[in-house]
Parts: sequence; structure tokens; C-alpha cells
Amino acid sequence: GLFAFKLFSIITGTIPKRPNLLLLTLDTLRPDHLSVYGYQRATSPSLSSLTKDSFVFENAFTVATNSGPSHATLLTGLYPAQHGLVDNGQRIKVPTISKTLSQIDYDTAGFVGYYALGEESGLDKGFENFEYHPIASHDHDEEKDDLKGFNAAIKWIKSWNKTPTNSRSPFFAWVHVQNIHESYDPPSPYNSMFGKITSPQALEGFEGEFDLRCANDLAKAWRAGILPAHFKKEAMDLYDGEIRLVDDQLGRIFAMLKSMEGYDDTVIVIASDHGEILFELYENEFYKRGPGHSARYTDASIHVPLIIKPAKINEFDKKHHIKQMVSTIDLVPTLLQLLGLPIPSDLPGVSLVNAMRQPSASPINEKVYFHEKPHGVEYIGLRTEQWKFVTKIKEGVESSLLIDLVNDPDENFNSQSIAKVREFEASLKAWKKNMGSIYNRSEITDEMRQVLKDGGYLRE
Repeated sequence: GLFAFKLFSIITGTIPKRPNLLLLTLDTLRPDHLSVYGYQRATSPSLSSLTKDSFVFENAFTVATNSGPSHATLLTGLYPAQHGLVDNGQRIKVPTISKTLSQIDYDTAGFVGYYALGEESGLDKGFENFEYHPIASHDHDEEKDDLKGFNAAIKWIKSWNKTPTNSRSPFFAWVHVQNIHESYDPPSPYNSMFGKITSPQALEGFEGEFDLRCANDLAKAWRAGILPAHFKKEAMDLYDGEIRLVDDQLGRIFAMLKSMEGYDDTVIVIASDHGEILFELYENEFYKRGPGHSARYTDASIHVPLIIKPAKINEFDKKHHIKQMVSTIDLVPTLLQLLGLPIPSDLPGVSLVNAMRQPSASPINEKVYFHEKPHGVEYIGLRTEQWKFVTKIKEGVESSLLIDLVNDPDENFNSQSIAKVREFEASLKAWKKNMGSIYNRSEITDEMRQVLKDGGYLRE
């Protein structure tokens, strides 16, 4: 790890080569719609071939179900209450991993497809190049260029590759992909790849023309109980079509890295900010009904794909599927370790590198936590292997939901175990107290600065 890097640089007088980092966040992606997580349809051949070189985390959970808070966690390693972005439209208050990497000479670029992740969010900090490319087809335009973000990222990596190798810094590129997010409206050929889609038409009981490709129409008809069954299948066909479009573009990126001989030197991460309710019905009436991700903290919303391909320099013998529960809070410490950098002592997550080196049955996390304030309603919750406990504070009124995941896997019923409620209320109280706010955290800690100087990363 870092010690070897330091020793190498002391002996040779050179700064060791550090891996590139490519973070691909695929918004609204459910793991159970990917072949590598057991899905039957061919939605993701490119990801399947990447996983031959990767670690696949089968039980990864996000800390939030809105894109702003969850992405801010993926880029800082802090919980929403700590980084300050607890709802879309707010601004982050602490430095991100891109800021740290830019301070040690990484070339940095970010490409986002959703306005809540744009410059107003502060997630552009530390990116020399930062671009926002909205998805055209989500406005149901005739002219559908849904690939602008991918094309911009590919162009940037190609231009980075033109710098002579001996004078080139490693890169960190973050590509946020919004295509899979509702509305489900991929361009041809993806709109009919998994089934024929009905044209917009009148629907009994629905005011005006019903267009399946419009998220508002779909949610309205579904919640009113007037959506014919075949439309559910078609909506899933379109969702899968979006995934396949994204997978084909990721295939282009992986092929390009291989052709420029950068694949082995690059840590590649595939993650999602949250999942999606397709047509699950939850009878507990604690959440708003789907589709979408407003039925928050059900596993369909918080269970996310997490795939990490290390660089060759990380020297892993074997790649595994890892079954223990992990959280998106664990990503930043993991990446810092893979890049040979110190992990700040105030990060709440754990590096997953040890579990990647020695997959064992011992839990990585006994509990994973989630927290955010969508539209001013505060949710705080935790999940264990067997239980899920969520509290909601809306207009000063607190309510809670306790789910026994073993005996009620469809998450329909509020369990009546008073003992468990008391235990988890105490856990959440302690967690909230420990977490504290790190708003005033310095741009780079003194401890981090010293280690970076010692390792030859930072020249003042």
C-alpha cells in the first residue's frame, strides 16, 4: 500500500505510478436487472465481461434515494448530514475526492446528466473539466441524442491519452449516466429491443392521451389502478432497453481503454445512486407508491449494484463475488486505499480492500444506515441482515416502520416487535450523535498533507 509506495519513491527518487480512476454512476439502476446479478435478459454484456476482472458486491446499499445526497456521499465518503447535501437542490459543504486527487496532480473531469448534480450542487469541486449533458429523449423530443455525455467523456480520455506517457498525470473521470432514470424512453433500436411498445393512445379512465414513455402518465395511471397489465411489461421492456443502451456505451469506453493500453492501469467502479420501484406494491402505506423511487428505503430503492475493477498494481490474485452487506459510504475509503493514499480518520465508512483480499464470512457492516430530507421530510433508518427500521419526521410528526426481511421479504407489514423498535431507536440515536457534522472540515487535513508530502505526492 502506501508504505511500499513511499519506500519505492525514497529508493528510486521518483514518484511511483498511480492508477487512473474511472467512476461510472448509473442513475436508478437496479442490480436485479443486470445479468451479473442473475437477470435472464441480455441487458448488460459489457458489464458481464468487466466483472471477469472485478469484485462484485451482491449486497450493497445506498445511504439516500435522491441523486444529490447519494452522489455527494459517493464523492466524499460522508453521510448527508455530514456533507450538508440532504436534498436535491442543496450545496455540498465539504471537499470531495476529486479535490484531493486534483491536489496531487491528477487530471480530473466530470460529466453529469442531471441538473441536481451540476455546479449549483458543489459536486464540480476539484474537476478541471466539468460538463452537464441532459438526456434529450426524456423530454420526448423527436431528435434523440442521448449519447452526448458518453461522447464527451470518451473525447476527454482520448485527449488525455495524447500527452506523452513520461509527463502524463493519472486521471480521475466521473461519468454520471442519467439515461436509465425515468422517463423510460430510449431511442431506437433500444426502444423495441425487449418488446413492442404501444403508441400513445386513449386509456379508459385516463384524462387525455396516455403515453407510456412519460413518467407522469405512467405513475398517474398505475396509482389510479387503471394501468392494463401489458403496459407494466412494456415499461420494464423500456427500462431494460435503457440499461442495454448504457451498457453498449460502457463497452465503447472499456474498449477504448484497452486499445490505449490504459485498462490495466485504471480502477473502474460501477455504482448506482439508488434503485427503482417498478411495480412492487407495498401494503404498509408508509411510502408513496411507485413507479419511481419515492417508495424510499424498500430494498428495490436502496439495493444498488457495486462493481470494482482494481488496477494491476493493486495485485489481487482472484476476483470474487462478495456477499456481506456494504454501504456506498465505504466507497471513498476503498478508493483511497486502492490509489495508495491515506484514509482520513474521520471518514465513517470502512475500506473494502481487506474483504476483497480475503473474502470471509465475517460481516463487514453489522448495520447500514441511510438518511436524507427529500422535500423537507426527514428519513433516518438502518438495515441489518434480518431487519429494516425507518423513521420519518413530517411536519413535526414522527412515525416509524419496522420490517422483518426474513419473514416478510416483500416488505408489506409493520412488525409489532416493541423490543426491536426500542433497540433500533437507540442505535439511530447513537449513530446520529456519533456522526456529528463535518461541515467545517478543512480542504485537506494536516495529517493527509504530511503523508502526501512524505510519499512524494505533494511538492510545496
